[in-house]
Amino acid sequence: MSTTPQTSTKTRKTLGNLLHLKQQDRIGWIGLGQMGYYMARNLQGYLSSRSLTMNVWNRSPAKSAKMHNHGARESKTLEDLVANSNIIFTSLANDAAVEEIYEILIDLAGQVDHSIIFVETSTIYPALATKLKERLAVMPQHTYLQCPVFGRPSVAKAAKLIWVTSGDEKAIKKLCLYFTTMSKSIIHLKTTDVARACSFKLVGNFFVVGTMELLAEGLTLAEKADVDQEHVLKFIEAFFPTPSWTEYSKKMIPGSRSNSSSSKKSSLKDKDKEPGFSVELGLKDVGHMRQLALDTGASLPTADLAYNHLMAVKEQGKGDQDWSTMIGSLRIATPTPSARTSSEISTSSKAEEQLDGVFMTRTSGEENGDDVDSETDPRDDKTARPPAYESN
Repeated sequence: MSTTPQTSTKTRKTLGNLLHLKQQDRIGWIGLGQMGYYMARNLQGYLSSRSLTMNVWNRSPAKSAKMHNHGARESKTLEDLVANSNIIFTSLANDAAVEEIYEILIDLAGQVDHSIIFVETSTIYPALATKLKERLAVMPQHTYLQCPVFGRPSVAKAAKLIWVTSGDEKAIKKLCLYFTTMSKSIIHLKTTDVARACSFKLVGNFFVVGTMELLAEGLTLAEKADVDQEHVLKFIEAFFPTPSWTEYSKKMIPGSRSNSSSSKKSSLKDKDKEPGFSVELGLKDVGHMRQLALDTGASLPTADLAYNHLMAVKEQGKGDQDWSTMIGSLRIATPTPSARTSSEISTSSKAEEQLDGVFMTRTSGEENGDDVDSETDPRDDKTARPPAYESN
């Protein structure tokens, strides 16, 4: 009983210190795209509950003005944001944008007296993260963390992202509370090698695009085989009850949100325009996966297929649509030269049947002049092919 008041006092003191530390933080946010905007909005929501705010900057001022309505302070320039922030999050579209912005940030970081923790959340190639960390390392008062996130814009909006951390452990612990305001779980890689987080993100994204490739192929097969896709969807929801499978299946199946056949075309068109992860960004990520596979000696044939299907959709002028539209390239695809057509498969099967007939004839008895034990079935030999089907 005597330990309870002491524990309570200690807890209150610890929480008080944490609150004091958070009051000293001046957070800046760069990049308010579909992901960045929702992430920043959730973080600002937490800060507002503590009577705190953050500085935001975006290439398009309209996005910054939108964040101002949620309590954030608009920074008109990057210089202003760096001067007023000691923690800076970046959420940018691609490697080129990250490199361009950090070229400016690193230069500005060398002109301020205070230390800054940079938290890069974008999906970039591992070598770029290493390069940025090394450039900031010449100014030891600053810290670089690579913390990519998993989730679509709708997931970011719901603050249910999966956050991945790499870099200085002390800085990560300091910022964990902020990470939790934007995510449902955090995976700590516990490494100072920031390139690892980039590789981890690419592996995770490979599973996503691999799932989409599998769904696109299977759903196209169902469609061409005249299998009711709503029934296929019910199977997927029952057998693979995971958000990625069900969500992407619904996006790929025309009219899955409506029982009216007349609305199928319009429904598909509406889905293609829904905000999400674009074909252009998908090509960037899959390109990184393929390059990582090349650099490490791995093989990603599924990523190669997905890349080709995404490229075909882009060439149709749909680069800005959700990358689930990759199924469109399969719906209109013709057999590739390397693929066997149904007639070739049929011809091959007949040839195999003829060979089987010859094989059986030549082993049926002594009339062929072969020295064969008539009581031995050559199909018992380990090298013989098993029958295609055996009844119990």
